Amino acid sequence: MSLGKKKILSTIIRYTVLTLVGIIMMYPLVWMFGATFKENNEIFSGIGFIPKNPTLDGYKNAMNSYGGNITIFKSMFNTYSYVIPKVVFTVISATITAYGFGRFKFKGRDFLFALLMSTLFLPQVVLNVPQYILFNKFGWVDSSLYLPIIVPTIFATDTYFVFMLIQFLRNVPKELEEAAKIDGCNIVQTLYKIIVPMLKPAMVSCALFQFMWSSNDFMGPLLYVSTPAKYPAAIFVKLSMDADTGFDWNRVLATSLISIVPSLIVFFLAQNTFVEGISAGGVKG
Repeated sequence: MSLGKKKILSTIIRYTVLTLVGIIMMYPLVWMFGATFKENNEIFSGIGFIPKNPTLDGYKNAMNSYGGNITIFKSMFNTYSYVIPKVVFTVISATITAYGFGRFKFKGRDFLFALLMSTLFLPQVVLNVPQYILFNKFGWVDSSLYLPIIVPTIFATDTYFVFMLIQFLRNVPKELEEAAKIDGCNIVQTLYKIIVPMLKPAMVSCALFQFMWSSNDFMGPLLYVSTPAKYPAAIFVKLSMDADTGFDWNRVLATSLISIVPSLIVFFLAQNTFVEGISAGGVKG
């Protein structure tokens, strides 16, 4: 077999495998969309995604309120009222912290960096009680501004993002910063004009990770939000499920699908930059 034919055969096999894997990965979401138009008995009767007797009852019932003055759209507004600030503060604080550890030498840097990285091994469940006691003393629990959820991100508490940006920063030539210094840029100007544009793919990756994790977070709002009108979408979906009297799965699935639409849109819009950031950040400089 000639080299050209081997290359063509390799390409066909590669794309065939990728297509099959893509179908397997996407099928649950496609099935979920189809199940929103099915009745309970049809949902559990097979794995096909095309409804035999389509109904819009799932979407109609998804608009109802389930405990408290809240609907699916209000819960989504509540969700993104703290998710967006959380994403912004996370990217800013993680970038500044990564720049400090990655480019400056100061007394105790190695110890502080090791201490920072050690927090990666702390599960969130260990921190829930002391954090709740602290925020309760501050009077932040059930805050209309979601202060217990937003404020910690100002202080670069998400160590994973700091580590990710430091890894990416190792691939940025220091000569660029030296040239900026010669041109009269101070530290802040160098960070804003030189480092940030170079870190853009990694920053987008951090923003997307935080956006997805925060949008799907259930435990945080459950601990710090007690007023039903302030509940985010993650808790609202749980409210729509009544295990005692039974529930319509098409309504639950429709509610879930509506709540994840913004996340899907954001991910696909930033997909190329996200992949670039992940792949480049994994290369050791």
